[in-house]
Amino acid sequence: MTHPRQLGNLQTLCLAESCSRPARTAGYCPRHYQQMRRHGRLTPEREYKKRGIHCNVPSCQEPQIAKEYCFRHYQQLRRYGRLTPERERIYGRQHCQIPGCAEKHASRGYCKKHYMSEYYLPNLVAHERPHAAGPQFETRQS
Repeated sequence: MTHPRQLGNLQTLCLAESCSRPARTAGYCPRHYQQMRRHGRLTPEREYKKRGIHCNVPSCQEPQIAKEYCFRHYQQLRRYGRLTPERERIYGRQHCQIPGCAEKHASRGYCKKHYMSEYYLPNLVAHERPHAAGPQFETRQS
């Protein structure tokens, strides 16, 4: 009869509860062995959890980035120690103002692509034109 934590004739499973990885050292898999070495006990509270789909804030549909929050809400927690809905901007536009473009609004009513092509680059070219020819020198004719 085999041991309940044994995979086959030779290999056993990790002794940690609900761990199905093969044991290597002292009856533990490498992850749980390091926990025992460092902390003297198993530390399930320090193990990574699987990420959910959306941010934990009820009205937010952004993907989770850290500690079950999206980037914006996680930064609020980091900076202020709490969620700060009073500091959030309320955007009037949600999408680019170019007809037919469904990308998210980034700046001045445009998505990133259209902002660069329609607003930013034409202004940059217009400002650089007088300087592009270089300094004008008068030539003396004698």
